[in-house]
Amino acid sequence: MIKLGSLLLVLVLVLSLAGCAEKTPAVETTLVVGSSEISGNFLSGFGDSAYDVWVRELISGYETYSTTPTGEIVLNKTVVKNLKTEIDTVGNKTYTFDLHKDMKWNNGTVVTAKDYVFYILWYASPAWTEAGATSTVGEGLIGYQDYYEGEVDRFKGVKLINDYSFSVTIDAEELPYFFETNYASFIPAPMAVWAPGATLDINADGAKIAGLDLVKTASTVATTERFKPTVTSGPYKFVSFENSAVTVKINENFKGTFENKKPQLTYVVIKSINMTTDVDQVINGEIDLVTGVIEGEKIEKAKASKTTSVNYYARNGFGGVFMHCDFGATAIPEVRHALAYLMDRDEIISNVLGGYGSVTNGYYGLAQWMYTKNKAAIDAFPHFVRNIAKANELLNQTEWKFEADGKTSFDPAKANAAGTYLRYNAKKEKLVIKHFGTEDNTVTDNVEIQFKANTPLAGIDFTIARGDFDALLDNYYYAYELKPEERVYHSYNLATNFGATFDPYYSFHSDFLGTWQNANQVNDPELDALMIKMRSLEPTQVTEFSAAWLEFQKRWYEILPIIPLYSNQYYDVFGAGVKGVNTTPFSTWAAIICDISK
Repeated sequence: MIKLGSLLLVLVLVLSLAGCAEKTPAVETTLVVGSSEISGNFLSGFGDSAYDVWVRELISGYETYSTTPTGEIVLNKTVVKNLKTEIDTVGNKTYTFDLHKDMKWNNGTVVTAKDYVFYILWYASPAWTEAGATSTVGEGLIGYQDYYEGEVDRFKGVKLINDYSFSVTIDAEELPYFFETNYASFIPAPMAVWAPGATLDINADGAKIAGLDLVKTASTVATTERFKPTVTSGPYKFVSFENSAVTVKINENFKGTFENKKPQLTYVVIKSINMTTDVDQVINGEIDLVTGVIEGEKIEKAKASKTTSVNYYARNGFGGVFMHCDFGATAIPEVRHALAYLMDRDEIISNVLGGYGSVTNGYYGLAQWMYTKNKAAIDAFPHFVRNIAKANELLNQTEWKFEADGKTSFDPAKANAAGTYLRYNAKKEKLVIKHFGTEDNTVTDNVEIQFKANTPLAGIDFTIARGDFDALLDNYYYAYELKPEERVYHSYNLATNFGATFDPYYSFHSDFLGTWQNANQVNDPELDALMIKMRSLEPTQVTEFSAAWLEFQKRWYEILPIIPLYSNQYYDVFGAGVKGVNTTPFSTWAAIICDISK
């Protein structure tokens, strides 16, 4: 049986840093980018928003594999001088990386193979987990599980050869894997800064970090470098996170992206703003760039303005109502499906997106090649439309099928818009749904309108709370840590984007129950098997992967951890003086920061 590999963290780390000029700018320039609330987690593994990821993309570099703007995963030859792969007699596959010798950290010290080996050992260590991080770095390699769980203190599948060469060996039991290069995708971590005085101890049993208390050191990094990284490898270096704004400055020691290009802007500021007026702020010159604009009214305003330009592309993701599948009423599939029938998705899309999006029927985005190949089959899935009778039919199959006495059958004909006639179970407990949405958000507004109008007609006691984005993420990702009596919310309106690698194993497999990665807390053996089937293919088995993807979508639709609402076109709106915002479904503005000038 194939062991289970690593990808969530790697997905972020292999994002490419593409485009730009070769010289440090002679005149200082600053790009100000608008965002929602920034969590402040600038090291991977602590749950974060897309805005934290932007910062990591700006300050991280020298990845062994990069993602191009078209979604192709390529060897980063700016980093890797030579790559050798070999398979032994039992099927283990070794990747040996010979590195270039001219890579530097932002403080001018040299990046070596030790920093890559240290990165793997650090992120895969139980000490990092004890510090509160979740990581999948190193999964798939020989000896990962024993090292990760603390059974041994050496990682068998990792080897430091010399100052500029290291190797990793993928366990034969992990192969084939459709996205195999993800097992060999790494960035460096600054060993001398995170673990001063440490050494790497290498012998026939593997590699380990020696010479310090790793648990204590990991805890220190998790409370310092996590929030204020000091030594970094990307095109920019961290300056500050103050007054809801992150400032980074050009890293003069950055060698270049996988295309051998360097940054042009002196400073980049990511600033939390009122997203209701984000496009207006670009038009008025208060900020330079906002991304991922989806509202039709805003898009039309930006296109009509003489002070702005736009770049648009099909979204590699979707928006929906995300539910916890282990808590209260939303633990029941029939309730989740009933909620899908208690909203008019077309009306939401019309109100929010105008003509710039469409309904979706699964866990995909319009830019995914798998969707393009399977479009007819996916579009043939039954559509969720507002259907009060269907919702009541589904709810009658659950424990909430009685009136307040817990005995008399619920009569849908008595349900009313005022919500005075509700569903109860035999314990006389009401059917309650508590939703959390962000403030100043048109999607939240429209989800509230739909649910408040329709849930009473199915006997549901629905309430909604609003807060900032950081509070929403904290509740969504970490509610599993609370006692059942302390938990509050069942559902959230959110959106997600996919990388070039699509491996939902890391989001829905039961191996990740009780972690923030499986935030919906899905536990479905049939879905588990389909996700393993998808990933257990050779990289060349594209047709088979596409077919397995469709099977996955069908089962996902049946259990419905998320009510899919829309996929759409993203519009990035920027001041007329900003150049090079050539974003794509696979490259954010931060990933192509070196293309951007002002």
